[in-house]
Amino acid sequence: MSGLRSYIFKAAVRLLFFLVNVFALYLLLRGHNLPGGGFIAGLASAIALVLLSLAIGLEELHRVMRFDPMRMAAAGLAMAAVTGAAPLLFGRPFLEHFDAHLTGLPLLGELHVGTALAFDIGVFLVVVGIACKIMFALGKSTQRLRALVAEEERRYSAPVEQPIEEEPPIRAATNPSTPSPHVS
Repeated sequence: MSGLRSYIFKAAVRLLFFLVNVFALYLLLRGHNLPGGGFIAGLASAIALVLLSLAIGLEELHRVMRFDPMRMAAAGLAMAAVTGAAPLLFGRPFLEHFDAHLTGLPLLGELHVGTALAFDIGVFLVVVGIACKIMFALGKSTQRLRALVAEEERRYSAPVEQPIEEEPPIRAATNPSTPSPHVS
């Protein structure tokens, strides 16, 4: 799918992509104090990526994205797990968060930094990575393309698995007298 040919749609989506991602950043940064956080911010960014894929096409989006979505999700999962498990090293409960209050910073003044933000960033990366991978796999399958390229099949599939995109051998082509199982 090469995307729609409307220049107005492409320009509007590029603006929306920026605005939705700014809103996602806002949700991410306020999430540990108010409603929001990594999950909803990740969903907002994933929606922005879906819109962008409708405008420019999956091939172009896959080309301009310079990261593997599954590696992004794995990095986010590792970040969230480390942030949640780090207090165990100090005899504290799992997922206990700590805050640091920094004062006298140039241009910023006061800054509150907490481990909850690091956890939310990890969740954000997981949601965006998984959503991108699902979007690419579903988009390719609707175009009758292989959902995974050869490198991804080696990385994500077990050696005994067969891709679902491969057509089973058709018996009617080898023996015309044998009825096809798909004929009603």
